[in-house]
Amino acid sequence: MQDGAVYEKRKGRKPCRQYSKSESFPSTVQNSDSIIIKSVPWYTRFLRWTVTSDHTFPAEETSKNYHSLARITNYIFFFGGRFRTVSNNKNLFACVLLLLLFPVILFSICEVRHLWYSTNTKATVILFYYSWTLCFLSFIKTATTDPGTLPRNIHLPQLRNDYELPSEYYSIITLPSSSTNSPIQLKYCTTCRIWRPLRASHCSTCNSCIMTFDHHCIWVNNCVGQRNYRYFLTFIYSAVLTIILLVINCSVRLSKGSPTAKTPSLLLICYCGVGIWYPLILGIYHIFLAGTQQTTHEYLKLIKSGNPICHKVVPTENNPFLTDSFFKNMILLMCQPRGHNVVSARHYHRPGDWRFVKLPLPHSFEKL
Repeated sequence: MQDGAVYEKRKGRKPCRQYSKSESFPSTVQNSDSIIIKSVPWYTRFLRWTVTSDHTFPAEETSKNYHSLARITNYIFFFGGRFRTVSNNKNLFACVLLLLLFPVILFSICEVRHLWYSTNTKATVILFYYSWTLCFLSFIKTATTDPGTLPRNIHLPQLRNDYELPSEYYSIITLPSSSTNSPIQLKYCTTCRIWRPLRASHCSTCNSCIMTFDHHCIWVNNCVGQRNYRYFLTFIYSAVLTIILLVINCSVRLSKGSPTAKTPSLLLICYCGVGIWYPLILGIYHIFLAGTQQTTHEYLKLIKSGNPICHKVVPTENNPFLTDSFFKNMILLMCQPRGHNVVSARHYHRPGDWRFVKLPLPHSFEKL
């Protein structure tokens, strides 16, 4: 793909930055799309709409945001940009999906009929299916929702000198806070070419900067950030509740069922005994993190370790988000607003929009 500025250089014109307003259906872009669509067979268009990866669309054929985002990030989009995942994954998403489906299928086939007609546990059966549905849907939302992707190429200092960056762009800028005595630190992302907002960070797996970045979860194959953090918390807490309700239902079945019918219940209880620990520990861990106003990314940087379980969660010094109340800290972080979808995958952009151009690696004046 010819980058916008390189193309302008070869034409002998001065490169200029172009940014298009986020629009759902601009008529000029739609007209250019219709010309392209007429030359592409319907089945090819359907396949491209179903799955969009980095090699699906040539550069000159892109006007929808998810077409270009697939080229400049590691995202794969499905059904016209409605869902997303990350390429080069380890298929752990499918494993979690099977782990969620196995107990509810076995329980529905072997246990529900007896519990519904022979015992007084209809309420716990209904609660189990409700919590499982909540767990399953929040898992899908966490895995396929935009975590808070930030636009690229917003702060470009030098266009004509091979995108060189001043040396101060490699430093951390410290600014005073308006509400607390703790300073605010800003850092420039040399990959996305933006000054990152507070708590934003670049995910190397997704190849994108994420608002209020918590961590990249390999189990959902997506980042956990500002726009899907509440779905992630709902997923792990509803998973714990679902396991507890399943154990209650199976225990009632064991106490009142025949000896020959106890095998599925025993299997499900053993399954729950093993499966409850990971979401339970993770849920407790996030309660303490939120109570000290820390994200997982900030905490791992603080302890300088990849294994947070063996370390005590303590408040950080000079945290501008920290308040005097543990409960208030927890509510502010766990119930934070999702914020705006600043790079909507389903919107359009005009040709030459710098937010969707993949620029070469930068260098500083000192490296020339």
